[in-house]
Amino acid sequence: MELAGKTVFQFGRSIQGGLAKCPVQDWEEAAWARGLKTGLIRLESYFFRVGSGKRSPLSFFIRTDADLYVGLRRESITQAATYVSLVTDYGYSRAQTRFESRWMDVVVYNPTGHAWIYAENKASHKTLEKLCRRLATEFIDDIPAVDLEKKTVDDALMKARHIWKNRPPYFWAVCPTEHRPYAVRYQSTGFSLQRSDALPAVSEWS
Repeated sequence: MELAGKTVFQFGRSIQGGLAKCPVQDWEEAAWARGLKTGLIRLESYFFRVGSGKRSPLSFFIRTDADLYVGLRRESITQAATYVSLVTDYGYSRAQTRFESRWMDVVVYNPTGHAWIYAENKASHKTLEKLCRRLATEFIDDIPAVDLEKKTVDDALMKARHIWKNRPPYFWAVCPTEHRPYAVRYQSTGFSLQRSDALPAVSEWS
């Protein structure tokens, strides 16, 4: 890409720096290996496709409106690993586990077609912590309306609206160095998150 003039100056060095700052974790590497072996992650030509919920290829890089690649989208590595983990570690079927379903990174649907687990990925612990803190306490009494057609939308509010609309009983927040399972507690005016010890396995569907 650099030779083709599609990147900013010293793009390769920027990618190396990003991976040095936030290296690929053992669980991510193992999940990618399982995903490639089982076909959950597919190499097609020079790009990857993941799961069945997204038609476009997985994007590893951040691209500007001017069509220049400017950095690594570290979250993509974690996102694909999260999808594979839900299928291979927790036993959810490929058909009911969707990659990038509307505004959530990964979604598991139960046998009746209702949302069961929403999984959200962030590239860093700090960003994940901020999202979880807001979702856990900020939307108990009210969930403000949001214009999803706007170019920039409050990320936590967007997630909160989607949770409130689809009512998944579980939320899984994942970054490279931490997995946070939550039970979603609904009230008449909103919801909160309660930290759980682990996500339910498919055998716990009810």
